[in-house]
Amino acid sequence: MDKALKHTNAYYPNVLKDNEQIYFRLRCRKFVEMIRKCSDLQTASSARQDGSANGHSNHSYDDVFEHEMELDEQSGSADEWDRMETEEADNSVKYHNLLQDTLEYGQELQLEFRDDGRREVKWALEETFSLLAYTDPKTSVVAHLLEPSGRVPVAEELNSAILVSLGKSSSAALERVYQQTEVLVDHLSEEGGVGAFINVRRDFLR
Repeated sequence: MDKALKHTNAYYPNVLKDNEQIYFRLRCRKFVEMIRKCSDLQTASSARQDGSANGHSNHSYDDVFEHEMELDEQSGSADEWDRMETEEADNSVKYHNLLQDTLEYGQELQLEFRDDGRREVKWALEETFSLLAYTDPKTSVVAHLLEPSGRVPVAEELNSAILVSLGKSSSAALERVYQQTEVLVDHLSEEGGVGAFINVRRDFLR
């Protein structure tokens, strides 16, 4: 999202000024992406902690039933623990730094649009900020907001706006061909026609 905002402002400076709704959606999507990264770091940290706990349990089991360990094995085990603790500390710092950046960005976003009276803007902000209410947003009722597929509509709107700013059709040529092909296939699929065996997206776009 940062690159989209940066490059659009650099090469098509009037696009976001003339399309405030797209600008707003890009800003909201950036917040969602920051939350998703926070959640990923938190999940990775939890997984490492679980793995560390399991590993510690296994070593204790060996101590009890084997009764002896080689000095080099002890050294290797200590080195492994040190490495895991260092990684855990690094991830913890990254998580808290990113969380702080996310909260600050959220405050900026809220301040920027707090006086916007449009109902859809207020609703979008409320839904976006509701991600902060959950310890694990990926398992919450708003988890769908974190899906990578959510980037697609915003990117398509931005691409269309850029094309229009260049005096071109809002739909790219390939997109128009795809849409026309789907209409034709749907027509051929009526009453069990040959088009019923064709899936344009599956058969041609993968």
